This record gives sequence, structure tokens and C-alpha cells, in this order.
Amino acid sequence: MGTEKRSEREREIRMEEFSYEDIKTATGSFAVEQLIGKGSHGSVYRGRLRGGQVVAVKKPLGSIQSSKDEANLDNEIDILASVKNPSIVELIGVSQSPTTKLLVMEFMHNGSLHDLLHSSPSPPSWPRRALMALQAARAVLSLHETSPAVIHRDIKSANILMDGEGNAKLADFSLAVRAHGFRPPNSTVPAGTIGYLDPCYAESGRLGPESDVFSFGVVLLELVSSRKVMDMERDPPSIVAWALPVIRDGRLADVCDRRVALPDYTKTPIARMLSVAERCVAEKVVRRPSMGEVVRELQGVVECMMIWPWMRFKVFESVHMCVRAWRRCARKRVTTTTKIVCRDHSVDGGTEEVAMVER
Repeated sequence: MGTEKRSEREREIRMEEFSYEDIKTATGSFAVEQLIGKGSHGSVYRGRLRGGQVVAVKKPLGSIQSSKDEANLDNEIDILASVKNPSIVELIGVSQSPTTKLLVMEFMHNGSLHDLLHSSPSPPSWPRRALMALQAARAVLSLHETSPAVIHRDIKSANILMDGEGNAKLADFSLAVRAHGFRPPNSTVPAGTIGYLDPCYAESGRLGPESDVFSFGVVLLELVSSRKVMDMERDPPSIVAWALPVIRDGRLADVCDRRVALPDYTKTPIARMLSVAERCVAEKVVRRPSMGEVVRELQGVVECMMIWPWMRFKVFESVHMCVRAWRRCARKRVTTTTKIVCRDHSVDGGTEEVAMVER
């Protein structure tokens, strides 16, 4: 019965089905060399399908031992298949064996935002950080605007992946739940990652979209500072406890990643990003913005961040064109011929002398 329901649902959402043997072959029998990620809910392997397409294969830990495990997987599949957004990692299909179900996902070639901020020798520029923040915010907004709304519950830099063109996409929906009509579901055991987890949700167990907003605010602080969210070697260890007093004192440079230059044109948009982050991590839930507000603010940040380099380029381009035009005129030899006609009236009717003067 369960298999029939799943097949019906998969047909409804046009789910592509892969044979287990094909996926096993694609991943080299789930070889360690193909392992690209591992978490509390399973492992992710790199695979190459018969047609040459590179994919990411998510394999749950162990086998499906209970109807609850199966329901959790089906919930993740249902959410991924029903929420379509360019900033969300695409679910390509599924593969099922007698003991487990595999998720075949879009492969993200450039790792995670966490890796980019904390491991890359070349930290991202400020315009790129602003754009990645906007892309991730749009992904979260698309979840909250779905009917019924989807709450991710595990928004963090490690779950924001980068594609081959450097675009940010939200991934890992293993903890995602639906909030019917935005009625906060009760959860006896709050789920998420320490440092990103909304303290209001952790204390009360009551979950709503504002919990995702808090987690996203933490990501914004991490994105600007490149500081670890929880760093036990610092005091205070929490990025929120460290950043908020500095932001309120107006010490912008002390929050920003010091590996990246801070030109004057970036200071205002970065201050706006930090203002958004401060509101997102507000202690009182009612003071937090909606993700729609966050997206609008970040859209303005990106436009402000991009306009100055564009204007500088256009001015340079205009000056360059003027210089080229002047040089063409200077190189061109201009010859003007003037005809001077002198009429000399003489007795025989006069003669006409013509002199050609060239200059």
C-alpha cells in the first residue's frame, strides 16, 4: 500500500526513478573516494550517470527501519519536489532498494558557503557576498510562501551550496516541516544546529517562520565577518553575542572580514546588511522581519553594491572612447585645397590666372 502511494505521488510530481544498480555503479559502489559530505542524517556521494551527468546521491544512515523513517524521507522528497526555485538545490529523482531510498540531487561543484568563508584562500568580494545573501534569502522566502508554508529548521552556511557559476543554493531539507496555515507546530525536541538555532524555539519548542529568520540572520553575520558561528577560543564564543554590541556601537570595520578591503562605496550597503542581521536575531520574535522584508532590503544592498563599480566602468569607458576618437582625428591627415582666381583686365579682353594653394 505504501509503495502504491509513493508511486502515485512520484508520478504526480514527475519524479524520475533510477534503478539501485545504476546509482550503485554511478557512485562506484558508494566508494569512500566519492564521499563529499556526511551528517547526522546520512552521507552524500558524487556520482556520474550513464549519460555523463554528475549528480549528488544522498544515502540515509542505515536502512529504513520504521514507518517513521520512511515518512521522514517521503516528507523531504515531497518538499523538494513541490518547491521550485533557482536558489534551491534541485531534486532530480529517487532510487529505491528493498532496505533504503536514495535521493538523486543536483551536483554543486563549488562546495558550501561555509567552505568558501572559512577554508578558501581567496575570500569572496563584498558584492559577491551581498549577492549570495540575496540568493539564499530568496530560497528561504520561497519556502515560507509555499502553501502550506515550509520551515527549513537548519539554515546554516554548510547548507548553502555553490554551483559551477558561483550561485548560492539552499540544500538539505531533512529537518524541514510544513506549518499549515502558519500555525506553529509543536516539537518536543527542537532540531537544528547549535549557534544557528533560534533560542525562542529551543526554549519553548514552538516553531514558526521566524525561527528560519533567526538562523538566516546568523548566516548574515557569518557572511560579513567570516567568523565561526561558535568559536570556543573566543569570548564570547557566540557570533551573535559578539557582533551585536559592536554593530550597535557603529564599529563597522570591526565586524567586517579584514582579509577583504573595505572601499568607501561598500560601507553603506554593508551597514544595511548588518542592520538586517541585527533585526533577524532579535530576542523578541515580534521584532524580527519577515523573509519578504529581508529580500527587499538585500535587493537594495546588492543594487547599491553594484552601482558604483558599474558607474566607474561606464565613466572609464566614456573617457576611453573620447581618447580613441581624438587620436583618430590627430592621425588623420586633413588636406584642404583653396582655389584663388585673379582676373587681370587687359586690352585683349583679359586673362585668368589660377593659383592652387594647398595647406
